[in-house]
Amino acid sequence: MLRGFTTFKCDKCGNKFKAADIEFQATAFSQPMKCPKCGSFHTKPIKLFPYNLMDRFVYKKIWKMMDECQEEQDVQPQEFLNL
Repeated sequence: MLRGFTTFKCDKCGNKFKAADIEFQATAFSQPMKCPKCGSFHTKPIKLFPYNLMDRFVYKKIWKMMDECQEEQDVQPQEFLNL
């Protein structure tokens, strides 16, 4: 669900940017958005309390899950054709 727009910060390059605030899998967390500077999805919204350790822990799990899904999609079809 679209909740509006918010400012995100990239964990890789530190870039701050505005993007759509979309609900992540029916939770209170926001879907990580692609950083326009480095292309990483390791982003999270800047909150009122930026040093919340629970948020950091949860987003690290989200990023890991997204990285694993991306690796599965990067498999080339011809790799399965080698008999």
